[in-house]
Amino acid sequence: MDYPDRIKTLIYEQLLHFSHLHEQRMELELKEIKKMVQLQQLKDVPGNLSTIHVLDCIGDHEPINHSAIAEKLKLSKASITKISKKLLELELIHRTQLNDNRKEVYFRLTPQGKQLFEMHRSMHEAEEQRFMRFLDHYSDDELHTILKFFQGMARYIDER
Repeated sequence: MDYPDRIKTLIYEQLLHFSHLHEQRMELELKEIKKMVQLQQLKDVPGNLSTIHVLDCIGDHEPINHSAIAEKLKLSKASITKISKKLLELELIHRTQLNDNRKEVYFRLTPQGKQLFEMHRSMHEAEEQRFMRFLDHYSDDELHTILKFFQGMARYIDER
């Protein structure tokens, strides 16, 4: 195997390894959220991170409708319908209608939803700070290459 092919193989192996580590990290994050929910004596917590990210989107943009959530998170409307139903059952969000449009349904966080939103927000802020410190070890040229790689990966995954 020539050098460029060997490097490509190593990159692919690292991508697989990264995928597994990322999956484990997401499972750990969900466990941490569940533990904090118990400590705060909240009713329940959604079963996956997509549900928590929908809750975050609502918290960031409330009042927000179904279509806008789907667009912002790049999820299907069917997924948002399923997730919002779960969040409504858990009493983390509630439906509202604006006075000028009685047909359109908007979502807002309940007090319990706001607590979960704030807990998750603080976790993400701490993680973002750690990640920024990690990126401090790379030069500007390396950061541009990393960005280009991730943008290409996003296109690759979207096309698949």
